[in-house]
Amino acid sequence: MMVQIDHLDKLLSLAGEVIITSSTLHDLQRDMVDSLTQQAPVSGKQLDTVKSADESARRISQDLHDLVMAIRLVEVGETFRLFRRPIRDLCRSLGREIDLRFEGENVLIDKTLSERLVDPLLHLLRNAVDHGVETSMERSKAGKPPSGTVVVRAIDHDGHTEIVVNDDGRGIDSKEILNQAKSEKILRTGDRLLDVLCRPGFSTRRQATATSGRGVGLDIVRSMVNEFDGSIDLETRPGHGTTFTLEIPKLRAVNIVDALLVRAGEHIFALDIDQVVAMQSIAADEIQSTMEKERFIKYLGEIISLFDLSELLGGRPLDEGQMDRIPLVIVEGKNSKIAVTVSDFLNPQKLVNVPLDTEIFQHESRGVAGTTVLSGGRVGITIDVDELVAMAVGEGQAIYDEADFGGKSVKKDKTEVKAGKSDSPQNVSPVVSASTDVVTADMKVAEREEYGQAVCGTLDLADQEALVDELRRSLGKLQDSLLTLETAPDDEEILHDAFRRLHGAKGNFTMLGCEAHARVSHRLETVLDYLRSERIAVTSDLIDLLLDGLTLLTAAAGTLPDQPLPPNPEILARLDEVVQRNDDVTAVIATGSVVEQNFTLSPTVRVQLLSAVKRGDQTYETCMTFRVGRQAEFLVAYLLLRRLGLSGTVFATLPSIDDIEAGRCGDTLKILWSSPLDEEGVAKLFEHLAPQYDMVEQHSVPTTVFRYENG
Repeated sequence: MMVQIDHLDKLLSLAGEVIITSSTLHDLQRDMVDSLTQQAPVSGKQLDTVKSADESARRISQDLHDLVMAIRLVEVGETFRLFRRPIRDLCRSLGREIDLRFEGENVLIDKTLSERLVDPLLHLLRNAVDHGVETSMERSKAGKPPSGTVVVRAIDHDGHTEIVVNDDGRGIDSKEILNQAKSEKILRTGDRLLDVLCRPGFSTRRQATATSGRGVGLDIVRSMVNEFDGSIDLETRPGHGTTFTLEIPKLRAVNIVDALLVRAGEHIFALDIDQVVAMQSIAADEIQSTMEKERFIKYLGEIISLFDLSELLGGRPLDEGQMDRIPLVIVEGKNSKIAVTVSDFLNPQKLVNVPLDTEIFQHESRGVAGTTVLSGGRVGITIDVDELVAMAVGEGQAIYDEADFGGKSVKKDKTEVKAGKSDSPQNVSPVVSASTDVVTADMKVAEREEYGQAVCGTLDLADQEALVDELRRSLGKLQDSLLTLETAPDDEEILHDAFRRLHGAKGNFTMLGCEAHARVSHRLETVLDYLRSERIAVTSDLIDLLLDGLTLLTAAAGTLPDQPLPPNPEILARLDEVVQRNDDVTAVIATGSVVEQNFTLSPTVRVQLLSAVKRGDQTYETCMTFRVGRQAEFLVAYLLLRRLGLSGTVFATLPSIDDIEAGRCGDTLKILWSSPLDEEGVAKLFEHLAPQYDMVEQHSVPTTVFRYENG
């Protein structure tokens, strides 16, 4: 996860303020001990110090909270980007023409939520393509453009983020769905359209296909959305399209809550202060009841149901007969307000919530969000207000006439839908992963560094992680470039961008010791080079090949710095076929011409040479010949230059660096370089390097900088 440098600067500044405040409190504590020892009263200076430290601690804690939340935010466009490849492939397999659009990509969302949104949104998009958008012929008959449109839009609101998935397809026939649900005897009283569509096992397809028909898609979507306290709505117009709207709450804190503390009986409860509407004390005769069962109060002309907080949570009811006036708190859940009676109001505080393990407390913990430690070491219980309201009013149990079936859906009680996993092809993340047990996550840092040194030469663990991070981000953006290239084959900038990213990926894989994947990158780069030179044309099959190769690289990058799985031979064979078919004009510099050529140096390189001589280095011309066929010549040259750079400075090469990186490299390499090593040291160096790089011959001669003055 990328972190902005100004956020780190602010974090460092706050850490300094914490140290200062801690030092102030330490001095104050010593002064207070001295005062008690001498039985002296607390001085005004000491009180001022306490007040100042308290204000500083509150401000720092708030700033830290805000900063942590800002660090966790990412652009939702990073999530949207994951859908382009799987939806493109699905459109091709189904023969659909679809324009997939993303809007609001710069809307910020919590990193954790962005990851959990991938599967629900992918389900909705697959449904839009498979169920919603018609074939080109059907659309033409209906007077629509041949190509359908699917839009994914993010909208930022104060308390939540809306994610809208809209298609302009055939829509949903609510009457047909109703009749099918009746015939299958799964229609329940109060069900609306979304409820039936989300029922496990229900599907409009009579026969399962690779993409739908198993009746698990929308059930999984709603379950996942409910898991992070979101909601899902549906609007549809037959013949015009369907819109799903996900309402995603914004995380106001990682585990920090601004809470109103109340006491109910013997326990202290914390209520999210953002969901507290009002708190007041009323006389017993102000409480009204219906048939002595349901109680309610009137607040600003609104009738609000009244409940006992302790009793709602499974405790003993409060003894209201001993109270002159009854304290109560009005709270607001997702869809309604309730009032709860308490014993006493306590001061609001900023608390750290420790969530309960829902697997252990899944039945006993309804309405409870977690626990918190209060001042003085007391333990409090934090309340899930949404859940509390749902428990109190039985949300989601209302009865509706079938005439209302086609309207907007009711937000169901999230406890009615149990989260589950599906073995359906729809429940597949678009992110390709690979695993290996060569280096596990439990290995000690020292062991990982030892492995990294073996694979990556002199790179330490921090350098490896930086390269891996850069590699993953670049490969993610490369997919966007390739998919855009398919729809805009004449866009030279997109083509050059893809080429540059592959070129960088090749270098990163090489630096990380992944030679096999560097060769894959080189093959893909060669194919793009053919596109740049217009030797081949952009086709869907060619984009498929490039994307398959990219998937291979992405899987490898996902396991780094651990050892990646070897490349897929089938993909390598397809790439080799394209390269060999178009490689008849690729020029490789001959061995003889390399030896005979002289270096041409720029003024800058000549200055660097003079600097090397001034600091006492010796300059050398070295020719090396490698064994053909053992490894790709360009890769041997690339790795060797990097290795020699650790023992000196390489100023020029024949073939040039550009030729080497483009693969135009034969079995001979000539370099001009400087090193603090004398001739004997250079001889020992190459004696050590020769077997590692399949070197069959090398010859180094000392040279002088002056012969290149007019080079």
